[in-house]
Amino acid sequence: MRLREVAVTMAATLLSFGSALCLKHVVGLTSGSVLLAVVLAMSIGQQQARGDARHRQTLFPGALLLPLLAVMAGEISKRMYTHPNVGDALFVVGMSGAIWLRRFGGIGRRAGTLLTTALTATLIAPGPVVPLGPHAPTRWWGAVVAVIALAWVRIARSVAEGTGILPARPVVGERPVPQRASGRLPASTKMALQMAAALAGAFAAGRAQFGMHWTWTVLTAFIVGSGNRGRGDVTQKAALRVAGATGGTLIATLLANAFPAGDDWSVVTIFVVLAIALWLRPLSYAFWAAGMTAALALLYGFYGEQGAHLLIDRLEGILIGAAIGVAAAWLVFPIRNVDVIRRHLAIALGEIAIRLAGDETHPTFPADSVIVIHESTTAAELAAGSVRWLRVLPSWWHTALAYADASGELAVGAANVAALPGQRLELSAEARSSLTGDVTAARRALASDAPHQRVADLPVLARRIAAALRR
Repeated sequence: MRLREVAVTMAATLLSFGSALCLKHVVGLTSGSVLLAVVLAMSIGQQQARGDARHRQTLFPGALLLPLLAVMAGEISKRMYTHPNVGDALFVVGMSGAIWLRRFGGIGRRAGTLLTTALTATLIAPGPVVPLGPHAPTRWWGAVVAVIALAWVRIARSVAEGTGILPARPVVGERPVPQRASGRLPASTKMALQMAAALAGAFAAGRAQFGMHWTWTVLTAFIVGSGNRGRGDVTQKAALRVAGATGGTLIATLLANAFPAGDDWSVVTIFVVLAIALWLRPLSYAFWAAGMTAALALLYGFYGEQGAHLLIDRLEGILIGAAIGVAAAWLVFPIRNVDVIRRHLAIALGEIAIRLAGDETHPTFPADSVIVIHESTTAAELAAGSVRWLRVLPSWWHTALAYADASGELAVGAANVAALPGQRLELSAEARSSLTGDVTAARRALASDAPHQRVADLPVLARRIAAALRR
């Protein structure tokens, strides 16, 4: 199934590439327009492939938002080349603002995700989308490029689901925005402030140290801080980013002299490398980082920038960007991984409790509930990944490990529910009462004032809940 998802995403990416390339020659856009189409198609395709049903909306909302946001990102990108200080400040405000918008859910979450995608594309593209100068094509061609990418992703996905290549998935409503405790700074605000600090530091270091290649530092600082699931997660992602970049640099060194500047085969190689990296990404983020580093090295080589010194400078820029991202996560309103795990587990258990509280003899898990449970337990598992290595440390870390172990147990049961949306939970009255008691006890253990013993019991409760869901 994973290979089919990759094939559909790469098909949409290649179609977007070809369409944007034709548009570039007809209208006179820069090569940045082609890179914008490729990055948008691959990013949106991955969002859909990850299984978030809230991204599988009709074409209209995305077609309305993305072009406007792409033009905004293009204008910011232009100023980063013509007025660096102004452009850099606008980029920092735009990226951190996009993260902050997600706290509102619905259209705010979608707008924030699309703006982040468009701004990230401007970092990868080698220059502005629209040429600079008084006689350059209108800025609105960036919107056309965005629509092309979005349309091909939707077409490829629809064809794949219609022909049975990929299973059709339901489109569900937006998840309600969770209420936060009074007086606490929302996690989205903390993440936005962390991102602002990281990007500001990365721009300063990148401009001072690497000149025209400042994007290496900024892109890395953004990548390690995006999707922040706690300071431990950021640290782990930074380590994987550096490890992957080192591997990618070695790959790029082997391929550096294989193609002369402007060779079409280097473009083919770039897409092959990206497809392999996309396929291996679920195994470890390091594979994706290695593939991206190698692909970018080939891209710069296509435009005539070759040499071993560039590869070393790129690795140095990635190291500095990763260090800045980690420092921001630990020093600017840090978010604990344990808090992220608890929040997502509480959402999943709350949804299960709602289904158990109904009047039906055998509770039903409709598609909306299934997706909430599956997404929440998946997010908890991702946050728990950077906690489990603490098992080698002394016993005072065992509380954090209890949350991580509970996440793993509950994710197993949630995976069974996710496999069969609409199924009924066939339990006797006694078993249902026992399950309800376990869910209630687990939710109490996740409360902020839960005593240590309750937390220690959490993995056992999660194991029993998962066993009941497997029935």
